[in-house]
Amino acid sequence: MRHAMNRAAALCALAAMALLLGSAPALAAEKMTWKEVSHLTLVHKIKVADAEDHLVGIYEHRGVVLFTGGRQGAYVSQGRFDVYDREGGERNHDGYGKMSFADGSTIIFKCRGKETFKEGSKLPWVSGQGAFIKGTGRYEGIKGSLTYEGGYVTGLNADGTGGDAVLDYRAEYTLAK
Repeated sequence: MRHAMNRAAALCALAAMALLLGSAPALAAEKMTWKEVSHLTLVHKIKVADAEDHLVGIYEHRGVVLFTGGRQGAYVSQGRFDVYDREGGERNHDGYGKMSFADGSTIIFKCRGKETFKEGSKLPWVSGQGAFIKGTGRYEGIKGSLTYEGGYVTGLNADGTGGDAVLDYRAEYTLAK
């Protein structure tokens, strides 16, 4: 009888623990917004043989990120593109962005997007989405998603570099501890 009571007490304790763990609140996602102001510092293009205006290549942007409340950081993005360099042509990109802050913290994200041209503009409009893949310092364990959109405010130099871009980002994230 005593053995049966101990077993029943143990089962009740396990059930109570499962109930408590199962009802523990999930980490609430935080929201974060920022503005990227960057300059196209590197472009390497290769023509693809399937069409006269088909290009693939790599790029690098460098600049700053500006957060509400005055926080700011250095920014670099590197990636690749696949474009048909004509009006209305498909223009896709994917790559990685890294934000570095004065306290040594960093955020790295992966992104994928496209460029289009708004009516009457000769400068590309950029939009896309991404996911946080790594953080250090106060952003250790960052997970979440982001979207971005914005455009170039200056055109490119003859070598394909030099375009200045301003993009707005919106993100939701959690920090796993």
